[in-house]
Amino acid sequence: MFKKFDPSNDVSTSTQVKASVLRKIKSSISTSHPALTDEMLDELLPKKPPLVQYKVGPHLMLYCRGSEPVFFQQRDGPILPSLKFVHKYPGLDFTKVTVDKGAIPFLLGGANCMCPGLTNPGGWMPEDGLEQDEQGFDKPGLEKGDGVVIYAEGKELPLAVGVMKLSSAGVREKNKGVGIEVAHFLGDGLYQTEEIQ
Repeated sequence: MFKKFDPSNDVSTSTQVKASVLRKIKSSISTSHPALTDEMLDELLPKKPPLVQYKVGPHLMLYCRGSEPVFFQQRDGPILPSLKFVHKYPGLDFTKVTVDKGAIPFLLGGANCMCPGLTNPGGWMPEDGLEQDEQGFDKPGLEKGDGVVIYAEGKELPLAVGVMKLSSAGVREKNKGVGIEVAHFLGDGLYQTEEIQ
């Protein structure tokens, strides 16, 4: 998504986010990443300086605090944090997964995360079946369409951000094909961007 991102060419329009839209963004982020409290979000996304929304291409919104990119959203997908933002606040508990060492070079090249990278020794996903739905069935730890921050085995900081293409239960069951669609990775165009004007 951001492999060849160039803010001088790819960013078309900018608008200041209204307070009502900011509340919806915070609500969406707290739904995607339940460990982040409202107080944390108020501190991370204060009313001043205002959040600015940039349109990137036909289907992507980039949210910046001042001129620093902090979150982005593709179409109606989850709102995902930028890697620099996650690196800046390593204590925040975003929804995360861990891949094994073998997946690292592929993810750094911009490839999607395959199921075996999550299920091999060294990989980790939240447990399935810790909660039940309304009918009493076990809920997967991660649902299809959930936004995740991708860490690597033995590394402190994340190397990518993406969207689950299967639920965590589906990844464990199928164990082949794409498990996570990578949206943003270490060294891509967005990571290289210091600020957007």
